[in-house]
Amino acid sequence: MLFMSRPHPERATEAPYGDPVPARATVERVTTSGEVRERVLGATAAVLFGLS
Repeated sequence: MLFMSRPHPERATEAPYGDPVPARATVERVTTSGEVRERVLGATAAVLFGLS
């Protein structure tokens, strides 16, 4: 599984490949900021697609 070495929430369209459950757990484990976590898990995509 490939992850960015540093979170870049403004460019959070990079998604890990594979099973989404362990991928989400990894994101939750390695992000410290709630805002960064939410943006990586979908808030940035929601803005890009006009869903929020």
